[in-house]
Amino acid sequence: MVRRVVSKTTLALLLLGVSSAGAALSGGCGARTGLNIPPPAPECEVDADCPGADDLCNPVTCQLFAEGQPDGGAGPEEGAQGGGGAARRGGTCVSLPPVDCNDDDPCTRDTCERETGTCSYGPSTLDSDGDSHHAPLPGTSPGDPLACGDDCDDTSAAAFPGGTEICDGVDNDCDGTVDNGARFVPLDADATRISGDIAPAGAGGLAWSGTSYAAIYSGTTQGFSVYRSMISAGGQPLAPGEQIMTPRNGDASGGPVVWVGDRYGMAWQDRRDGDYEVYFSLLDENGEKVEGGDRRLSSAPGFSVNVALTWNGTEFVPVWQDERNGLFDLYAQRIDVDGNLIGENVQLTDTSSGLGNEAPAAAAGKSGIGVAWSTGDAITHFIKFQTFTAELQPLSQPITLTTGDTDAVYPTVVWNNDRYIVAWFDKSASPKAIYAAAISEEGQVLVRPTPISDPGRFRSRYPFLRALGDRLLAIYSDDRDQNNGYELYAVTVSSELLPLSPEQRLTFAGRDSIYPVAAFGPEGDVGILFRDDREGGEHHVFFTRLGCVAGAQ
Repeated sequence: MVRRVVSKTTLALLLLGVSSAGAALSGGCGARTGLNIPPPAPECEVDADCPGADDLCNPVTCQLFAEGQPDGGAGPEEGAQGGGGAARRGGTCVSLPPVDCNDDDPCTRDTCERETGTCSYGPSTLDSDGDSHHAPLPGTSPGDPLACGDDCDDTSAAAFPGGTEICDGVDNDCDGTVDNGARFVPLDADATRISGDIAPAGAGGLAWSGTSYAAIYSGTTQGFSVYRSMISAGGQPLAPGEQIMTPRNGDASGGPVVWVGDRYGMAWQDRRDGDYEVYFSLLDENGEKVEGGDRRLSSAPGFSVNVALTWNGTEFVPVWQDERNGLFDLYAQRIDVDGNLIGENVQLTDTSSGLGNEAPAAAAGKSGIGVAWSTGDAITHFIKFQTFTAELQPLSQPITLTTGDTDAVYPTVVWNNDRYIVAWFDKSASPKAIYAAAISEEGQVLVRPTPISDPGRFRSRYPFLRALGDRLLAIYSDDRDQNNGYELYAVTVSSELLPLSPEQRLTFAGRDSIYPVAAFGPEGDVGILFRDDREGGEHHVFFTRLGCVAGAQ
């Protein structure tokens, strides 16, 4: 008798009801065309032969063929009958139900350990600042029943429920107000130059870790790069001094930076791969990049530029303008605390109006983020605003804050206790002031656009806001003193955008002091990084401070 040897591939086809001849002739005369035959299951002899067998959270098993089943062992060509050893039984890989770790508790992060197949249930919110109080889930208020955390500011160990309010730039007692009743006065007789011999240079971002400031800025020797300097509580550069953070001369710029309690996140744009793309990196408390290095966030035709960055308590959210579809639109990306990208880029706006969307600013609110931007043509620009959920889905409809009768540009935005405050400058309105508006998370305008600076017949430009809960600090440039350029000014206004302090002049050198960015620092100080042209007209980056005077109105 002749023993027929059947290959394992033929066996799989036979089990599916298809002969090998039929498979070969499936496109022939009278054959059924377009038949989708699933591939045979992987062959195995033990569980370890199955793809993914090392993932015990998604277990697989090697299901052996029954005794006497055709091809129940290796064929004679494999030595099963004459090689001196016992015949081996083959089988196919079968997936088992995955391990279900869901405990239906929103306050736990349910994970399965792939090496062991066991479940772990860590907290779903972070305690990044190590004060034993967790941040709330996005979309909730600290202490809410489903918030899973009661820390109103998880970037600072000095802020937690029941804390004692002091003048330190944080909401110590979590009552919604920072440095209750404090005012701010210039602290330094003169600003300190931070950037080295890399002119022209410009400010990108500033954040305080609790021990030092991280100052991020751009400058050039032959092509632009992003640099970092650490600054002491007293406002002086720390050793080892200026450090380059991007490929040298790679046309990099930007540099918004945020501190989240135990690390910094930084974003920027550069063209190392041809056109401009957006990048992100984590930095340790000393401002050094951590393991993993640069994460490229955008990868599309056209430029991806003008990146903003915010932190919502559990995730970083960069927002930028991107021309992958022709005109500029706004895109965003969710990033977890360890720098891992969550999902894909999310398109936030569209160009159905025929106008591009540019110069985004972003701030984290209670339920998600608020994004302000500029749209328009070569002559006139509008300021627009919209809120989004933590998952970057629309929460409100986009609203237009300006009429289009004037040229309103370069917005900035903060979350202030129960509302977003958007500020911008207007190049053709009367007065040519800093304007601001207050908007709810639902997109309702609470305070209509109103001027918060008073330049008279001159101009205020480049606003930057710091939120204090019951009031705001606005820092901006103004040329009312005609000191051969712009000087920095500051004013405190209420949540209703009414003045609470006189406008204060902060810089006094000739030429321009412009593009301020600010961060709360030690003892309630406000550090300010800005571009200044006082040294022969060269553009350098300088640093100055406002001091907190506690308990005054």
